[in-house]
Amino acid sequence: MGTFSQKKPGSRYGRATKSEAYHPNESGYQLNFGLVKFENTYGRIKEFLESSEFAQLARVEKSDFTRSRSLPLPLLVTMLLNLRKWTIQDELDRFFEVLSDQPLAQGVTASAFCQARKKLNPLALAALSSRLVMDFHKHFALHRWRGFRLLAVDGSTARLPHTPDVVANFGEPPKGASVPLARLSCLYDVLNGVMIEADIVARSEGERVLAGEHLAATHADDLLLYDRGYPAFWLFALHAIERRHFCARVPVGFSNEVKVFVDSAQTDARVVFAPSDQARRQCAIYALPDEVITLRLIRVNLPSGEIEVLVTSLLNNAAFPTDCFAELYHKRWGIEESYLTQKYRLEIENFSGKSAQAVRQDFYAKLFTLNLTAIIAWVAQAIAERRFASRRRLYTVNFANAVSKMKDNVVRLFLACSARELITRLASVMANAVEAVRPGRSFPRNFKKTSQHQFHPNLKGCR
Repeated sequence: MGTFSQKKPGSRYGRATKSEAYHPNESGYQLNFGLVKFENTYGRIKEFLESSEFAQLARVEKSDFTRSRSLPLPLLVTMLLNLRKWTIQDELDRFFEVLSDQPLAQGVTASAFCQARKKLNPLALAALSSRLVMDFHKHFALHRWRGFRLLAVDGSTARLPHTPDVVANFGEPPKGASVPLARLSCLYDVLNGVMIEADIVARSEGERVLAGEHLAATHADDLLLYDRGYPAFWLFALHAIERRHFCARVPVGFSNEVKVFVDSAQTDARVVFAPSDQARRQCAIYALPDEVITLRLIRVNLPSGEIEVLVTSLLNNAAFPTDCFAELYHKRWGIEESYLTQKYRLEIENFSGKSAQAVRQDFYAKLFTLNLTAIIAWVAQAIAERRFASRRRLYTVNFANAVSKMKDNVVRLFLACSARELITRLASVMANAVEAVRPGRSFPRNFKKTSQHQFHPNLKGCR
């Protein structure tokens, strides 16, 4: 087994010292911290990628991917998974350089790639990501909160290419905007860092409706977190019917019941919510019962002096005391960080094509690689916790660094080299680059307007 640093506890440096460094040949680490489990998960996903079942999902037409081509289905998909950012031809050349381990290797043309991708159903990439996450949840010892898998739901928007096909699928640009916008909605495991489900749809689709659809991907032992844009009586009723627990922030003027609670100065109370006439109409639309619902309201006094009101279905005060909810709701921040990663690290708005099909392919491909990175980082975190156990602070894997390490290595992982050696090295490198966890730190949010980087569909950057 490796040794630990003799430096004083509380070292401020995030990178492992020589004595702390993980050695790939130490099989004890592999067995103890999930490398073997990940290797098995990866093997099952690779087998699925190469299977006739995946080929069937991937076909737009029955005849697609049935003949031998210069860019067969596994290569096409892996090319899309490789965190593409630059011109198609540059990415293709780099892809074949990695694949052949030869500089300036000749592969296929951008035209051949564009023809091949027309045959690929984007939902096959979503299924690949879903299969990966399900395997992870099945075979790994997940981090939980008081027995619950902790899931957050949140939405955002993404700028799209302004083309007739995109407009037909996602709608016209909103008033005052120059490009169409898509609605994003994600169901995110905040303690384990994986995206369970994600949608990219027309902006006209409501966030609450998409949140209700996400419930189909949840389990009875899940606890869902929502920000204050989501609460609605019909959504509470849907959770009750599906027997799913939740915790959500509500505006102080959300309903008469909330107003009375705020005025009472209570910190915790069971409250019976009765539907308004509008709520009854919404329940009728979704075929939901409109009986009264008993929920629990929690008051949280923020350092700024603002009152935060949380509503939850967790009614057991003994199992879930009042003082645990402020920390619980704060954990929702993980999904906000995930959107930052998607937009600024993965550049999800940097699309490689101008069709709705290309938009969805790019979105789901990057989602898969994001989840793959998160699972390797999960293993690396276990290694890092043991490696830095002698230090005063806790350390967490630098996820931005982890994402950067996946470029090209996702190609090697699925197509080019020994998986066991590469998995071990990836986990080791990720475990070497960590950041200290400093609880309680906060900084004012900077809302100044900044110019957003535009990704022109015909003018991509060069590496």
